[in-house]
Formats: sequence, structure tokens, C-alpha cells
Amino acid sequence: MTVTYTIGLAPSPPSLLKDKIVCLWDRGDGQRCRDVLKGDALSLHLRSVHGCRGAEDATSTCWWDGCAQHMEEGAIVRHIQDVHLGVTYPCRRCGTTFVGKSSFKLHLLGCPVPKKSDGPIESVSS
Repeated sequence: MTVTYTIGLAPSPPSLLKDKIVCLWDRGDGQRCRDVLKGDALSLHLRSVHGCRGAEDATSTCWWDGCAQHMEEGAIVRHIQDVHLGVTYPCRRCGTTFVGKSSFKLHLLGCPVPKKSDGPIESVSS
């Protein structure tokens, strides 16, 4: 499943997945969770159901669909969005698409297409 967000100039959080996703977190018994949730509830679901508390200084393991990658616990939601859900962030100014939110935010600082001062930003069609 690949999801694309169209985000304006401000790097506000995308309405992560108005679409529904199936949680593929390993429950510890070799089975996946399989709860169906709106993507914007992913962080809450991981905290309340799977105990991912999001402490930036704690190390944790991603158990999404057998991943087993170690990282800072605060990075798990972003990791799942970028790596496992294939979330992309297109720049509405120039049309370039970014895989990670951090690279998108960095791009916005130096995007070669100037910001429009007022009014809505139009999407660039490809």
C-alpha cells in the first residue's frame, strides 16, 4: 500500500491516512495484530495496544510485519509510515516527491519554486 499526501507549504502533519490501515505489529506470538484503524490513529494505537511509549531516548524494536529493526522508540511511527506504509510527501510548489517527512521539510527550506504570498497553493500536475 502506497499513500501519497499533498501537504501545503507548512510542514504540518498530514491527515495520515484518512484511509484505513491494518496493523501488522507482531503480537509476540508470531501473529499480526490485524486491528483496522485510521492511519492518524497509528501513534495512539501503538502506544495503547502495543506499549510503544515514544520516549526519544529509549531504544526499541519495530515489530511491524517482521521488521525487527532497532531504533529510538520515538522514531517508530515515522519509520512505519515511511518504510512500511510507503507514505510519500509531494511538494506542491515544484512537484518533487519525498519518501521521508524530514527530507520533505528540509526541501521546503530551499525549494527553487518561490512561495506564493497569499491564497491557496495549487498542486502541480505531472
